[in-house]
Amino acid sequence: MKIAEFNELAVFPEGKKYYLWPDGKMPDAQPHQIAATTEEANAEGFKPGDNRIAYIQWFRSPEENVRTDACMIIISGGGYNNCCDMKAFAPFVGRLLAAGINCVNFIYRTPRSAILPIYKTAWEDGQRAVRMVRSQAAEHGFSPEKIGVVGCSAGSHLCMLLALSSQTTTYKPIDELDEIPCNVAWSIPMCPAYVLSDGLLTPNEKGGHGDDVVLDEAFAFDSNSCPCCFMHGGLDQYSPMGSVKAYRRLRQMGITTELHLEAKAAHGFANYNRLDTPQVALDFLKRIGVIPTHNSLEADMAAIAKWEKDRLAGCQGNLDLL
Repeated sequence: MKIAEFNELAVFPEGKKYYLWPDGKMPDAQPHQIAATTEEANAEGFKPGDNRIAYIQWFRSPEENVRTDACMIIISGGGYNNCCDMKAFAPFVGRLLAAGINCVNFIYRTPRSAILPIYKTAWEDGQRAVRMVRSQAAEHGFSPEKIGVVGCSAGSHLCMLLALSSQTTTYKPIDELDEIPCNVAWSIPMCPAYVLSDGLLTPNEKGGHGDDVVLDEAFAFDSNSCPCCFMHGGLDQYSPMGSVKAYRRLRQMGITTELHLEAKAAHGFANYNRLDTPQVALDFLKRIGVIPTHNSLEADMAAIAKWEKDRLAGCQGNLDLL
């Protein structure tokens, strides 16, 4: 299958938005921040004041004959300045759905705060999002213990925070939802940015090298740390040494971890318009026992094509978005 054909079979969330914070309860509210995809923010008539609260939004359910008890939270990147990966992720999500994995999109607050760590409000939103997704597990038919995250760039940085620092409290509890754990069962960080001490706000100044270059202390590597699958490019200005060092740390902890490096790829090489990127992710999930042996690429593409044909014909039936 050609890349163009693959992208035409993309799947987007269109269902109800579940806002993460009750009115007036959002921690560290910043007047300049919004919670919207780049497409939403650029649309005619967009009103920033109506789009301040982070949200999750479900994709359609996988078909019953392939459906698993796993759920993936999709996290866009954008330098913590915007959430720009919706279109890039769409074919990747199609493969996950075809393999029977429930998928939910997560949109956090951007752009960066000038007075807080650049990831602070996004991390607050992320912990709350995991709790909300876990609270809806029974409704959507997956295990509350089989929730994972995948992202790119800043989205991968957030994936790592959720995977390695879930015992770090980012905000004061506000209601019953905050009694639910916010740890995840696996993480797939693709070309994560801001991981090392020589590039916490910008590309790595030393290329991730040097004895004084270490992992950011925000990554606690606590006892809830989970299996990770890192993907990174050798020419990435956000050094692949961040992924290498995190991989090594997890290995030292005895946690199942994978590392995939591409010699001459730049930042964003795993931007989901490649056929092999979702295959790597699915193989990882198979190896750690999250999903059974998944479909072939051809079978997955046929399933996605059927979904899109039904959608265009207006006869999705039970495949309608929730």
